Amino acid sequence: MRGFKIVVLLTCAFALAACKRSEPPAPPEEPPAPEQESPAEEPTADPDELTPAEQAEEAAAEHIQSFLDSIPDIIATVNGVPLEADRFREEIARIAARGAQIPPERLERLQKTILQRHIEELLLEQEIERLGVAATPEEIDAEFDSYKQRFRTEEQFENYLKHGKVTAEQIRERMQAKRALEKLIDKTADMAVSKAEAKDFYEQNERFYMDKEGVRASHILIKVAEDASDEQVAEARKKVREALALLKEGKAFEEVAKQISEGPSAPKGGELGFFGRGQMVKEFEDVAFSMEAGQVSDPVRTRFGFHIIKVIEKREERKRPFEDVREQIEESLRNKKFFQERRNLIRRLNEEAEIDILI
Repeated sequence: MRGFKIVVLLTCAFALAACKRSEPPAPPEEPPAPEQESPAEEPTADPDELTPAEQAEEAAAEHIQSFLDSIPDIIATVNGVPLEADRFREEIARIAARGAQIPPERLERLQKTILQRHIEELLLEQEIERLGVAATPEEIDAEFDSYKQRFRTEEQFENYLKHGKVTAEQIRERMQAKRALEKLIDKTADMAVSKAEAKDFYEQNERFYMDKEGVRASHILIKVAEDASDEQVAEARKKVREALALLKEGKAFEEVAKQISEGPSAPKGGELGFFGRGQMVKEFEDVAFSMEAGQVSDPVRTRFGFHIIKVIEKREERKRPFEDVREQIEESLRNKKFFQERRNLIRRLNEEAEIDILI
């Protein structure tokens, strides 16, 4: 019986195997969808490829270079004298080198402006030569020495030349041209300014000559924060008492400020110079403007700390007298006349000249 069961089981197993072989094959599984590439896996840009901004900059540079190459060596003749293109090209190139992209229409306007200025300069040079005016070496030496005095040291002046990409000789040449032009204008126009002209300007523009109310003061500052602890405030008050004690002993305010003050003005003896209303914190201002010249205040608390204030001088609002500002007004009016007469002279020279534009 047991043997029969085994035979039956084996027979069923073979039958099942045969059935499986006779079934049609299962359809192949659908291939998995391709994985989407993450942004990090995207191919990187060609490092040699220019960005749109760089392409625009390169195109602008090519346009400028093409324009410069198209300029003839002689750009104009003025009364038969050729005006060479070297300085003209240099000026256009210098403007382009600043990184500005110059559109064609602006480049055209720029060309006309620079060309006109160079023509005007040549016209003035010709007139200076015709009339025989020139600055003397002594005049240029004096003006150059005066110019150098604007700089604190020789090293500062040399740094200016280096960073300004200019030489001392070029500065002298500019002074020579400027002084010669001033002499030319003096020779062709009346540059005198009368007292009546200056007085009339003074009366019509008195707002420029008003001195506002002000105080000149010094102070001794002991710093302490607004939110300082009681201990910190007590320590600051101790320093204030030390300063007051030295002043009471007769020590000069300036010396006490240098010794004790914690403000940036300490090395100058606490000197703050003149200041008007609204320039200092209110607590400080109110006390300073209420004092008389020569007075020293009690300690004043502001957000910066404790101040001991000394008023050096007080100035009421006033109109400066005409004689105090007369020289300044006359110089200003002479400058105004100079530029007006220069325009008149250039207009006349343009009308009389034979000018041929070659670009």
